[in-house]
Amino acid sequence: MFDAFVWSVFVFLILLGTVAFCYIIMLKLLLQKSDRNYYIFIPCNQNTTKIREKAYSTRLKLSLLGEDLYGKVVILDCGITDKEKEEITEISKEYNGIYCIRHEDIKEFFDGRI
Repeated sequence: MFDAFVWSVFVFLILLGTVAFCYIIMLKLLLQKSDRNYYIFIPCNQNTTKIREKAYSTRLKLSLLGEDLYGKVVILDCGITDKEKEEITEISKEYNGIYCIRHEDIKEFFDGRI
């Protein structure tokens, strides 16, 4: 009985590893690598909830795809509270590639980057 359980767990882990390996190979083959940066904008105002989680999850998705060198996350401040600004500042210091800008400053943000 115990041997059957151990073998079933072993086979499950082998299948899971095979699926994960195939997934990684498909992502590497299908994604185009470019030398250009791209930006993902997250517009946030006072009614937006879970800004921190959105920034983290977007950055994590870029990392999982292997795009953390090229993809940048920009949180667009459209009137958020001071507490949320502090949270976003902490996130920006913690993780490279997350920026917070006001919607008025978009042109200045991209002047030196494009």
